[in-house]
Amino acid sequence: MDQHRLTEYFKRRMPHASEHRVVGLKRISGGSSRETYAFDLEWSEGGQTRTRAMIGRRDPTGGLLKTDREREFKVIAAMHRAGLKVPEPLFLELDASVMDRPFFIMDRAPGRTGMSAFPAVEPEATRAKVADDFLSELARLQSLDYREYGLEILGPPKNPEDPARIQTAHWSEVYERDRMGENYPILSAALAWLKANPVVTDRVVIVHGDYRSGNYLYDDNGIIAMLDWEMAHLGDPMEDLGWASMTFWGRDELAGGLMEREAFYRLYEQKTGHRVDRERLFFYRVLGNAKMVVICLTGIRDFVEGRTSDSMMPFLELLIPQLFEDLANQLRLV
Repeated sequence: MDQHRLTEYFKRRMPHASEHRVVGLKRISGGSSRETYAFDLEWSEGGQTRTRAMIGRRDPTGGLLKTDREREFKVIAAMHRAGLKVPEPLFLELDASVMDRPFFIMDRAPGRTGMSAFPAVEPEATRAKVADDFLSELARLQSLDYREYGLEILGPPKNPEDPARIQTAHWSEVYERDRMGENYPILSAALAWLKANPVVTDRVVIVHGDYRSGNYLYDDNGIIAMLDWEMAHLGDPMEDLGWASMTFWGRDELAGGLMEREAFYRLYEQKTGHRVDRERLFFYRVLGNAKMVVICLTGIRDFVEGRTSDSMMPFLELLIPQLFEDLANQLRLV
């Protein structure tokens, strides 16, 4: 993003104000399908100088995921209206000529985060607060009526088998599209098993799609904001729970580095009032490992073919063996 062009953009979007100034614009890491920029906006209004911390999320030239920025913006806006812990979305710009590619602007929440599992160096009291908030927010998300918040755009499933079938078909399609001639027998076996064994959901909820440690901001008092809603859709509540509790995102026996896995499931049941269906949970943990392999392959291909210059993309290959090991262990249990 360009500081001058961004300043001019705010002048057009905020004509009631004056003396707009973008300060400290810098690109930061985070998010799978957007370039993320942090900055402060200063302006004058009503005889006062005001400042607001903001985040800009712009479509990349390539990366881990291809997702719809308008849909993501609408989901975040709906979650904000519902009172979930999300940054307030401010402006959506679909005109690529403004900043070379579409983007949106939202509030910048304070707090710290980790790369995946909750950091082991944090105090036990902080970990306990974050774990409780993590499942409280998931319970609140799954209790929302998507119709009440105008999220029919996420595509309601037509029957109870649809969520499992749709997700399996989607990630199978992305795999066939983005692999570069490689043959991965373990991944192929996992996708074939998922296709042959679709589970049946008991209800349809809003699924975050990437609900895990590393995708929230927190402080010593707990979670401040849940981030990265680009994969949100409607589906089975066990999908987010299965993804969040994958070995890949955890540490030792701690789901997400937060809580012993069985205790994690018991607390989920207490907060939601719904039983953890172990068959469906297993299905979505297998799907989660397969999905993460495919996401890695997409990032690698975009780097090789020049659609992204993100130097982290080639190193995604180092993550795949662990995912294959987890898949192999899971498939032995089938």
